[in-house]
Amino acid sequence: MKQTGASSKKSTVDKLKVFYRKHILDRKLAKEEEDKILPRLRSIGGGYNGSNAEYKDVVLKYWSRYGLKPHKCWYDLYCAGKDSYDPRYIPNHIWLYSVIPHFNRLDYRFAYADKGMYSRFLPGVKKPETVVKNIAGLFYNGDGDELITRKEAKALILNEEHLILKPSLDSYGGHGIVFYDRDKAEDFDLDRVIDGYKNGFVAQRLLKQHPDLARINKDSVNSIRVISFRFKGEVHILSTVLRMGVSGARVDNTTAGGCACPIKQDGWLVEKAVNRKSEWTDRHETSGILYKDIRVPNFEGIIEAAKKTHGLMANFNLIGWDFSVDESGDPVLIEYNLMPEQNQISCGPTFGDITDKVLDEVFLGK
Repeated sequence: MKQTGASSKKSTVDKLKVFYRKHILDRKLAKEEEDKILPRLRSIGGGYNGSNAEYKDVVLKYWSRYGLKPHKCWYDLYCAGKDSYDPRYIPNHIWLYSVIPHFNRLDYRFAYADKGMYSRFLPGVKKPETVVKNIAGLFYNGDGDELITRKEAKALILNEEHLILKPSLDSYGGHGIVFYDRDKAEDFDLDRVIDGYKNGFVAQRLLKQHPDLARINKDSVNSIRVISFRFKGEVHILSTVLRMGVSGARVDNTTAGGCACPIKQDGWLVEKAVNRKSEWTDRHETSGILYKDIRVPNFEGIIEAAKKTHGLMANFNLIGWDFSVDESGDPVLIEYNLMPEQNQISCGPTFGDITDKVLDEVFLGK
């Protein structure tokens, strides 16, 4: 049966879209991500820097089954300190533009990622106490559904002794986070802060963290990043990392000078953590505590909470959770990320032993 003019034209358009995606857009996205990591690679002396022959025989041969040719720089970075290439590492552009969209409904992302909606999506999960939240320009009292005026919202905020204000969306790296301290509030312009949050915000009481976490650095709430993955009916914990701030920093992000240390399955930290300079050190620069002497309190409870909570997020199979532990030892969900970063530099290949099965599903439809 001959194609009609309309169907033939549609087929041509579809082929052009595939060509554009595969040969133009993918290369552009890959180049953008490669440019981001090159300074980091230079800062560690080039990383593993294996031979071209090994790169072709190990990395390119592995990825050829998926029709991909990831750049050598990714494997020089991820395999730094090792004695060979491991092709299971996933370059960032492949992770962001192929893997995550396959497993997560990103068209739902912004609704679910809104911190003001946490109480509705995840009822019963322990979270920091919310005093005020703003959703789509509307002010609410705490976690409830009671609408209040801007004036009432300001009064509630200013009545607190200490608060943290966060943008409802995209607070990655501590972006947009503001602390309110009533005893230092002479120059605090609350109207300016509120007006700066174009997509809403939450104002929460500061979490009083467990003493075992506070002794590492008391100035920041130190958090546990958990990457969970629901695959073939089972929730896998892909990696866990303790993120720690340094003296004077009230957030624990590495961009603010913090460090990150992988956590073993029994809750103890490994011997070394990585800082924002990509340096591996064996003790915290503020407290001087050896990382190997630190055990995350109630680590089992955190893992249980991550798995249980993931069950409430049916549209997302890959989630990055940030938990802390309060004074009573309970896991507290700080926030979650529906486009999480990988922890590959500190924890190894994201999917570990199931990498082949995962990539076969993403790229081969198996």
